[in-house]
Amino acid sequence: MKFNSSFIRVCYMSTVFKGVERVYGIHTTDLNIPQTLMDEPMALIPFSQICIWLKQLEQATQDPAYMLKLAQHLDFSRLDIPGISFLATTDLAMSVRRINYGIASFQSGASYYIIQSGKIIKWCYRNPYVFNQQKTHDSLRVAVMLFNTLKYFLGNEYRPLQIHISGPAVGKQEAESLFNCPVIWNAPQTEIWISTDALVQQANLQIPENSSVAMPRSLFEQYLDMPQPHDTPKVLFEMVNYARYYGLPTVDSVAALFNISRQQLQRKLQLHGFNFTNICGYLLSNQAIKYMLDNRSVEEISQLLGYANKQSFSKAFKRFRNCTPQQYLERIKP
Repeated sequence: MKFNSSFIRVCYMSTVFKGVERVYGIHTTDLNIPQTLMDEPMALIPFSQICIWLKQLEQATQDPAYMLKLAQHLDFSRLDIPGISFLATTDLAMSVRRINYGIASFQSGASYYIIQSGKIIKWCYRNPYVFNQQKTHDSLRVAVMLFNTLKYFLGNEYRPLQIHISGPAVGKQEAESLFNCPVIWNAPQTEIWISTDALVQQANLQIPENSSVAMPRSLFEQYLDMPQPHDTPKVLFEMVNYARYYGLPTVDSVAALFNISRQQLQRKLQLHGFNFTNICGYLLSNQAIKYMLDNRSVEEISQLLGYANKQSFSKAFKRFRNCTPQQYLERIKP
């Protein structure tokens, strides 16, 4: 048994949730998604949880093709991503490379890449962590975002050669009308076929070649700190961190996120020399310090980390940091 899990950042899924709210009037709270999670753009969500929400959205909207209705919202220019703009380049080819390489910092386990076959370029997306009908929703999500990228550079009337969707067909006519080209369903992966000539066409808006990119070091480190699916310690830590949005993490709550029993989780922890209590204490105290650096109060931090009250948080923090949160705050004050 392995902890083989992928993650996606809140900011990369934000367009879906915002689109669903505007088109269908369904808010994230209707799916029991904590607002504290949505308030943190760089927070990581297990993709297994995304699959559950995609299914719930189909049920809530009563529309298997709901992702197609969100087309105008599924755009890289709408992502609430600090420090990076995928479309602020001088040509389509540069944005394609920026997306293919850059998305690795926002979604683990998935692949974005280009395949060339003669005069045809296939822009591909593969995600082995999505199954059943959710494959269709996820494939359409990405296909629409890539399609909107092409239209940004090539004009609203641009027509791809064809589009492949991995998953059962939904809204066939609606999909072909949206993409303005043939759509192949139940494909092995998501693909958009374009001509090689399209890849080198110029952007609608010219961006200065010497434009600079600046971001705080702490933010840059977050981009680099993306757990890979087979990195057991990091995956475990991030799953515990995700669980705290629903309250103080427990063995049962984390085991449920891995879809295993508490006994299986405990055996896995022992195998790797981990202790659940120590993992939680280490992770939560680290996260507390990050919140302190954001000038959050001790009372707010205790709530964000799932503690029942400030006293419980202070006691746990002191156990791992040898000082109270208030004492630590005084140390880091300029």
